[in-house]
Amino acid sequence: MEELIAVSTGLIAGTITGLVPGAGVTVAMVLASPLLMSFDVIQLLLFYMSLASMVQFTGTIPAVYLGVPGETNSLPAVIEGTKFNRRKMAKLAIGVCAVGSVVGSVVAVAITFGLVSLLAEHMTLFFSNATKFYLYLFIIGFCLLVYNKKNIPVNLVLCLIGFALSMPGESDISPDFRYTLGIDDLKFGVPLIPVLIGFLVVPTMAKMLGSTNSNVFLPSVNVSLCKVIHYFRRRLVLSSIRGSVVGYVCGFVPGVSTVLSTNASYSLEKKLHPNSPGKQLVSSETANNSGQFASMLPLLLIGIPITGSEIVLYSMLVDAGWSPFQFDNVASNADMIFKQIVPWFVVANIVGLIVAWPLAKQVLSLLARDKKYMIATLALGMLILNTYLGIIDYRVWLYTVCLVVFSGIGLLLKKHETVPLVFMFILGNDIEGVFFRQMLI
Repeated sequence: MEELIAVSTGLIAGTITGLVPGAGVTVAMVLASPLLMSFDVIQLLLFYMSLASMVQFTGTIPAVYLGVPGETNSLPAVIEGTKFNRRKMAKLAIGVCAVGSVVGSVVAVAITFGLVSLLAEHMTLFFSNATKFYLYLFIIGFCLLVYNKKNIPVNLVLCLIGFALSMPGESDISPDFRYTLGIDDLKFGVPLIPVLIGFLVVPTMAKMLGSTNSNVFLPSVNVSLCKVIHYFRRRLVLSSIRGSVVGYVCGFVPGVSTVLSTNASYSLEKKLHPNSPGKQLVSSETANNSGQFASMLPLLLIGIPITGSEIVLYSMLVDAGWSPFQFDNVASNADMIFKQIVPWFVVANIVGLIVAWPLAKQVLSLLARDKKYMIATLALGMLILNTYLGIIDYRVWLYTVCLVVFSGIGLLLKKHETVPLVFMFILGNDIEGVFFRQMLI
């Protein structure tokens, strides 16, 4: 029953998150954090998996209808989906994407099942400090080389800011409190929620408020599910499988996983079938879901988060008592994946297929008309959330000051991707400890 509650809540949150242009999994995790405090480790994993899976489905809807990506991986859907919308075939586009996403999830599970014994046999290598050292080097390298149009100086500054914010309080390399500036509340570190709201949510709201999209909805031809499946089976199966494999492989790349999955498969399909927007669209969206599942495996098997939203999840899992490094072998982690995660992952994708495509215009039309009210409600919710968490943490004044300061900085950085900053803030202490121990070897 508890697992069903976690999955259902994640599906509802994912449906809403995908429909709100510019929002994403990380924002949803921040919003849901008070609810998630009562969740155990398995519930947190199931909530995240359901949320992330559902966003892949519903994020296609604003991309096709509005020309605005519902989440960061929907850019190919914007490019190719709007071509369907101009031909009044938007529902067909959303339908084949939903079917393709289910195919992507099945292929990802099948590949994982085939490789898990190999992973279990060699995964002990990942538990050494040296391995974590090189993994963190890899992640830092990606933060520097991938975000903000590969602008290394900007990414370096963001990483340094995030690392500096992670330093006050307790340390993995020293028993003493440090850099507290004489403020007792800083002994427990800079609070996470104001950082997430200030550097992720506030810039997102600013971009949404400044959007000038006309939000014109075109009439769409009704297409039955049977016709969608027939169209998919006749024309798109190979493109979907190809996208699933490409997306799965790219899903393991730290920092860019599903973004790389989507765009790599889209680029490949565009070269293979330059005049087929349907194949390009389905290949990219299938890769999205396959890559989403693959990106969770490093976290589930060896405890290394490789995306921004997984870092937030990682922090919550640690608070809930999770420590994958205490497991005797990876086989127990793999057993958990196939017995407790995979069945619900399949259920989440089937629900996404059923929900994503009939949903469409009415909800988005309401959101488009009331955009300012929606943003105002979101802002009020963030303020209440920050205050509530500050009260239960007995540091409400520090939460409030941090929220104001970080929101102001976030607005100044709204033209930049702040994921490197958040990466280094949450992982900074662990990275410092790993690097320090590696230097002593």
